[in-house]
Amino acid sequence: MPLLLLQLRGLLSRKPFLNPCFLYSLGSAFSFSYIPDSTESHYDPLLKSADGLASLRQIHSPLVVSGFVSQSIHLGAQLIAGYAKYGEPTSARSVFDHLIGCGNETSSFLWNTMIRAYANAAGCSYEALELYSLMRRAQVSPNNYTFPFVFRVCASSEAGSLILLGRVVHGEAVRAGFDSDLHVEAALVHMYAKWGEFGDARKVFDEMPVKGLVCWTAMITAYEQAEKPEEALSLMVEMQREEGLVPDSVTVISVASAVGQLAVRKLAGSVHAYAIRNIFLQQIGVANSILGMYTRCGDAQKARLVFEKMVERNVISWNSMLSGYTQNGQASEALILFDEMNDSNVEANAVTALIMVAACAYLGSLRLGRKFHNFVIDRNFTIDKNLHNALMDMYAKCGDLKTACEMFNSINPSMRDASSWNVLISGYGMHGHGRETLNMFSRMQAEGVDPNHITFTSVLSACSHAGLVNEGRQCFDEMQKLSVAPEAKHYACVVDMLGRAGKLQEAFDLIKQMPFPPNDAVWGALLLACKIHGNKELARIAADKLFELQPGHTGYYVLMSNIYAASERWGEVGNLRQYMKDKGMKKPAAFSVIEFGEEIHGFHTADREHPYWEEVYREVEILAVKLKMAGHVPDLSCTLHDMEEEDKELALNLHSEKLAVAFGIMRTESGMTIYLTKNLRVCNDCHSALKLLSHIFDREIVVRDGNRFHHFQGGVCSCNDYW
Repeated sequence: MPLLLLQLRGLLSRKPFLNPCFLYSLGSAFSFSYIPDSTESHYDPLLKSADGLASLRQIHSPLVVSGFVSQSIHLGAQLIAGYAKYGEPTSARSVFDHLIGCGNETSSFLWNTMIRAYANAAGCSYEALELYSLMRRAQVSPNNYTFPFVFRVCASSEAGSLILLGRVVHGEAVRAGFDSDLHVEAALVHMYAKWGEFGDARKVFDEMPVKGLVCWTAMITAYEQAEKPEEALSLMVEMQREEGLVPDSVTVISVASAVGQLAVRKLAGSVHAYAIRNIFLQQIGVANSILGMYTRCGDAQKARLVFEKMVERNVISWNSMLSGYTQNGQASEALILFDEMNDSNVEANAVTALIMVAACAYLGSLRLGRKFHNFVIDRNFTIDKNLHNALMDMYAKCGDLKTACEMFNSINPSMRDASSWNVLISGYGMHGHGRETLNMFSRMQAEGVDPNHITFTSVLSACSHAGLVNEGRQCFDEMQKLSVAPEAKHYACVVDMLGRAGKLQEAFDLIKQMPFPPNDAVWGALLLACKIHGNKELARIAADKLFELQPGHTGYYVLMSNIYAASERWGEVGNLRQYMKDKGMKKPAAFSVIEFGEEIHGFHTADREHPYWEEVYREVEILAVKLKMAGHVPDLSCTLHDMEEEDKELALNLHSEKLAVAFGIMRTESGMTIYLTKNLRVCNDCHSALKLLSHIFDREIVVRDGNRFHHFQGGVCSCNDYW
């Protein structure tokens, strides 16, 4: 066996790329213990080459046998760090306690290593602080390595109540003479900023005699993490101008995040170019930050280019790209990318699941939503508050309000936050349950949860779609009492509510009284109300404002054209259409998607590309006859004016939602609920037809259009024809 050992040592010397832990594996296989020459230099590379918990334990065993674990603080510290790295803080503490018991209790290096191990381990903040206290009682002086670890722990969310202790340790650092150490001060800035104490963070920063790049970056990062992007970027400019310091890769990560918060594409391009010039993109952290910056700027195309060029990708990279697609309305692309992620053998995590659940909510796909809910359960992901709320939101937006309510009721009442309530309040509103929305709003306040601006948006929208004008007014007034300043979106909801109720002058007066300039959402709500009630004068005022604010928005031109057409002002209709044609503006194409079983089918208006279009057209003809027999009168105002009457009826029959419903009736069993999603608002004629079809076939038809849900059943709609 000694000969074998000599041969193995020779092999290792000739093949330095072999993992030294390989020798221990061979030792186990051949039932011998391999202990290198009794010098620290032999164990050091073994510990550094350990590639997992198993190999670390293999090295630990002969260290105990040789006695080096008791004699060498350096090797002991490496063991502690190794166990901490692989999620074993308890084993790390055992090594630490053994070394302290062997007469090494005065080594600040050893104490710092263990405190750092706790600081890096999840859920061990209090253990780290307890160890710091033991260190002081053992009369071991903390140094410029100790304090940053302790400040980091005090800043952590799980120990966020330890503000007083953090201030005490700050005083100890000052008395110990480390108040001018760059790393200590950078950690202090981070700690105070994490607590939201920006006055103290800035005071520490401003009083630094010499700041250095580390401290400047710490303050920039503090502003960025607090979502104060303007301050972060202003400080970076000041750093370069006053100190002549050049941002490093860590600075670039924070700057990229700040630019993403501002969503300024021009700045994003500059940060990207800087990272390229300085060869920072080879670092995965920088590449991920640039990727995330582009997704937050709404530029999924640039983000994908960065993603494709990345030398290395981790789960954060994939999640950033998935999130970018979902947030920018490209949820289908996110689903395709998720499949690529699985094929790349990258392990998805709970964040991945949250993003994909949001993608399903955007698509309105209940089948896929349930699939990803099962994915969460199968992978045994922890369903935290954010994921739970995302699942509730998905079910509500996919038409399954019952499951959303069940999930809400499963939450311990003391654990429900504003986001949980907002999801269900919004869900009730989307499904046309105005009274239930108001009841939930009252329950929320009764349980001591303060409504926020999102809550009020959902409640006001629900009142608007349910015709609850007085209740909506009261809700808007309540915002003032609760010190929630109304934003443009709240005014838009109230204008929409008043406008739908025919109170156009009151809506216009409210716009004129706004404390800030109305945006396109506000004027758009007024224009839609003018179309509903045929007010051409106010429509012209609203349209002029919209054409100024959003000159490239096709929908507003189409809406104004329809208003002119309704009053037979064909000259104005022609002028608007010619203007749109000259500018290359096209009306958004209507598209409806229907799901049943494992199948998803999409239909355009007058679709002849679907593989079963001929069968669908024949079914549509049959439905048209049944509708006429049931008393349906086609609403010809929902078609182009320059068509013959017969052509108008045919055009109405080929609307995308009618094709989808016809296909659903053909392909599903009698009595089954038909679910479909449409990208645009359901027109008046289709709304009337679907009500009758639900009665004729005794089926519920659930439609999610661009505004809300419609539950057609027994000849009536959940919106009560108020949408």
